[in-house]
Amino acid sequence: MTDETVSRTREHAATAWAAILNGAIPAETDNFFQAGGTSLKALRLCARLSSLLGRKVPVKLLLKNSTFGAFVSTLETSDA
Repeated sequence: MTDETVSRTREHAATAWAAILNGAIPAETDNFFQAGGTSLKALRLCARLSSLLGRKVPVKLLLKNSTFGAFVSTLETSDA
Protein backbone atom coordinates (compact mmCIF):
# COMPACT_ATOMS: atom_id res chain seq x y z
CA MET A 1 0.00 0.00 0.00
CA THR A 2 1.11 3.54 -0.66
CA ASP A 3 1.42 6.10 2.11
CA GLU A 4 -1.65 7.84 0.72
CA THR A 5 -3.69 4.62 0.84
CA VAL A 6 -2.54 3.91 4.40
CA SER A 7 -3.49 7.43 5.48
CA ARG A 8 -6.90 7.15 3.78
CA THR A 9 -7.51 3.76 5.42
CA ARG A 10 -6.68 5.18 8.86
CA GLU A 11 -8.86 8.24 8.29
CA HIS A 12 -11.85 6.21 7.10
CA ALA A 13 -11.45 3.75 9.98
CA ALA A 14 -11.28 6.52 12.59
CA THR A 15 -14.30 8.35 11.20
CA ALA A 16 -16.39 5.18 10.90
CA TRP A 17 -15.34 3.98 14.38
CA ALA A 18 -16.37 7.30 15.93
CA ALA A 19 -19.69 7.35 14.05
CA ILE A 20 -20.63 3.78 14.98
CA LEU A 21 -19.78 4.34 18.65
CA ASN A 22 -21.18 7.90 18.77
CA GLY A 23 -17.89 9.11 20.18
CA ALA A 24 -14.67 10.91 19.44
CA ILE A 25 -11.96 9.89 17.02
CA PRO A 26 -10.28 6.90 18.70
CA ALA A 27 -6.80 6.78 20.18
CA GLU A 28 -4.48 3.91 19.23
CA THR A 29 -5.23 2.03 22.46
CA ASP A 30 -9.03 2.47 22.47
CA ASN A 31 -10.79 -0.88 22.55
CA PHE A 32 -13.91 -1.14 20.38
CA PHE A 33 -15.82 -3.34 22.80
CA GLN A 34 -14.81 -1.48 25.95
CA ALA A 35 -15.96 1.75 24.27
CA GLY A 36 -19.49 0.35 23.88
CA GLY A 37 -19.10 -1.74 20.75
CA THR A 38 -21.28 -4.82 20.31
CA SER A 39 -21.22 -7.60 17.75
CA LEU A 40 -23.92 -5.78 15.75
CA LYS A 41 -21.91 -2.55 15.82
CA ALA A 42 -18.82 -4.50 14.74
CA LEU A 43 -20.74 -5.80 11.72
CA ARG A 44 -21.91 -2.27 10.90
CA LEU A 45 -18.37 -0.88 11.18
CA CYS A 46 -16.92 -3.54 8.91
CA ALA A 47 -19.74 -3.10 6.37
CA ARG A 48 -19.20 0.65 6.33
CA LEU A 49 -15.45 0.26 5.90
CA SER A 50 -15.95 -2.32 3.15
CA SER A 51 -18.00 0.26 1.27
CA LEU A 52 -15.57 3.13 1.91
CA LEU A 53 -12.43 1.15 1.07
CA GLY A 54 -13.88 -0.79 -1.83
CA ARG A 55 -12.80 -4.15 -0.44
CA LYS A 56 -14.17 -6.68 2.00
CA VAL A 57 -13.38 -6.01 5.67
CA PRO A 58 -14.25 -9.21 7.55
CA VAL A 59 -15.61 -8.73 11.05
CA LYS A 60 -13.04 -11.28 12.28
CA LEU A 61 -10.34 -8.59 11.78
CA LEU A 62 -12.03 -6.45 14.42
CA LEU A 63 -12.82 -9.38 16.71
CA LYS A 64 -9.15 -10.44 16.72
CA ASN A 65 -7.79 -6.86 16.84
CA SER A 66 -10.17 -4.87 19.02
CA THR A 67 -7.93 -1.87 19.73
CA PHE A 68 -7.99 0.85 17.12
CA GLY A 69 -4.24 0.70 16.48
CA ALA A 70 -4.20 -3.08 16.00
CA PHE A 71 -7.31 -3.01 13.83
CA VAL A 72 -5.97 -0.30 11.53
CA SER A 73 -2.54 -1.96 11.30
CA THR A 74 -4.26 -5.16 10.22
CA LEU A 75 -6.39 -3.27 7.70
CA GLU A 76 -3.32 -1.57 6.26
CA THR A 77 -1.45 -4.82 5.76
CA SER A 78 -4.36 -7.08 4.83
CA ASP A 79 -5.58 -7.79 1.32
CA ALA A 80 -8.84 -9.14 2.70
